[in-house]
Amino acid sequence: MGKVKQRRQRGQRYNPTGVPQNGEDRAEGQARCPTVGLRLVEEKITNPLPEERLCGLNTLAAMALEEKGPASVVKTSLVSKVSALLKDPSVEVRLAAAGALRNISAGGSDEVVEAMVQQEVLGPLADLLSEYRESWSPATTDLGQEIPRDADPVSNTFVHATHLLWNLCECSEEAMNVFNQKGLVQVLLRHLDPAAWGHTMALAAAECLLCVTENNPSAASVLLPCADDLVCFISRPKEEPINLHFATTIAGALLNINYCTSGSSNFQLVLKVLSSMLEVQPSSLVTLYTQDTSGTNSQLSMTPQELEHIILGQQLALEILSNICCPEDDDDDDNLDECEDGHSDEEEGGCMETMEEDGARTTLNPEVHEGICHFNLFEKTLQKAEFPEEGVIQALSTLKFGPSLLAKLGVLRTRALLCLQNMSSALELGELGGADLLYSTWVRLGTMIFQNTCTDSGLLEATAGAMRAIIDRLSQDHCDKLASITQQDLQLIFQAGVSCPVASVRGNLTRMVGVLGCLLVTQSSEELLSSGNVGAHDAELWVSAEALDVIIDLYSDDKTDKLAHHVRLTDRLRGIQPQFRAKYQQQRKRLGDHRALVLTVKDNLGGFIKYKGPRISKFSKT
Repeated sequence: MGKVKQRRQRGQRYNPTGVPQNGEDRAEGQARCPTVGLRLVEEKITNPLPEERLCGLNTLAAMALEEKGPASVVKTSLVSKVSALLKDPSVEVRLAAAGALRNISAGGSDEVVEAMVQQEVLGPLADLLSEYRESWSPATTDLGQEIPRDADPVSNTFVHATHLLWNLCECSEEAMNVFNQKGLVQVLLRHLDPAAWGHTMALAAAECLLCVTENNPSAASVLLPCADDLVCFISRPKEEPINLHFATTIAGALLNINYCTSGSSNFQLVLKVLSSMLEVQPSSLVTLYTQDTSGTNSQLSMTPQELEHIILGQQLALEILSNICCPEDDDDDDNLDECEDGHSDEEEGGCMETMEEDGARTTLNPEVHEGICHFNLFEKTLQKAEFPEEGVIQALSTLKFGPSLLAKLGVLRTRALLCLQNMSSALELGELGGADLLYSTWVRLGTMIFQNTCTDSGLLEATAGAMRAIIDRLSQDHCDKLASITQQDLQLIFQAGVSCPVASVRGNLTRMVGVLGCLLVTQSSEELLSSGNVGAHDAELWVSAEALDVIIDLYSDDKTDKLAHHVRLTDRLRGIQPQFRAKYQQQRKRLGDHRALVLTVKDNLGGFIKYKGPRISKFSKT
């Protein structure tokens, strides 16, 4: 429990028209009347004139950047009609069609992507990408001069089509099956060399490859014979942002196919790439960007586009590092299946030994452990959890690329906190910077939640998870700092948890109350039990399990028998037990990563009541 695997990130949205995303400058009020706008788009893209088709596609691409634009589009038949234009005789129309479909897929939900798949986008897309199997070269001018890659429509069509494929495969199993059946991994491999194809095309191919090699043995079997060639891309990457971003992406793909993993001769190369990618602190560069209002600041060494490559590459590096610190636990899942299938609600105890104790230390491969310490990866991760000062944030929001950079910094911060969560259970206290640093980090993160200044559910979830991991770590090492925490502090944590709409935050804060409450239980426990009692009635079964596990931990010591009698502990637990079992029957099929906790509590609760009841009853006679 407490460790998280991170999901692959989505591609950047591309706006081929340059129209602002808020749509205020769009003609004819299309943002305010999407039905009319989409009808006009349909008329244009079915026009026999390529200029009209191009105009309609560019308009659609802009509309897809609206918040509800992708969902509106897939309710029509436009996706299938635009997909057909991926085979249009005009190269400019094919480019615009690929860009529009990319925008729809990147801006929409998983349901939108599935709807695109159902509207037959995969066939034309696969056919388009298959054309890139053959030898080809960028377009030339009338004088025979090669057109720059970024201006070449054939190259740009490949980039948009590859990003579209990435978005589809990330959300749709059917898309992944088509990818395998059509052998499109070969197309991606062919365009991976930046020296031959330029960094924009190579990075697009690498990012798609990173997505499609995850849990995909078919793609891995094609990639493994070429793995040594891919290692060359991570052996000595140049320090330019796009080069580091590309090398980090290739490193992730190599790990996906179980190449360059710990124990291999190239694993340290992976960690070195991650370290290089995380070397720069982007918040300081963003600060310089806000000060460069004239565009002539000599201190600003990076363009906004380079800054984006830094931030996106660091997001990916933290995702990879977090997963390296979170070993697979398939064997544990198998044990849980056996336990759940063969154990009735009325039986107590049978499978408790198969469950991992919450807060238990993660055992890292020695090579992983050594590499994380050697490259100071924890320190670099902690730095990425810092955000620019409020004045910088305000200034950033007024600049052209500021909102985009700010959004990416927010994602970076969330990923750093998730990585911090996994690292906290895998490293020694000294390797985490010591008790003082961890405690001050915990207090700083708590301010974000307790002062209600954060509304980002993803950031709240990552923050609460990191806080819980830090408290687990400090309690295991009996940190003196925890002695200064009071009953009022615990009540504050509990109230923050109860009021939060995010279930994972409620669960993590409940667990923190339990860990800290164990230090205070001999002083007073009425508030702690009330807190746990409220949590035990949570609508989410796993949050209820967290609360009950807290209560069991708090009162497991025999020294608490008198307190347990005073608060009528077993009577309250007997009242909760039927509700917990009923919720288990309703939610047992969707417990996911929380199955271990829920099954442990289900087994422990009845046994704890049977054990504690007779001990408490002794005080009724006195």
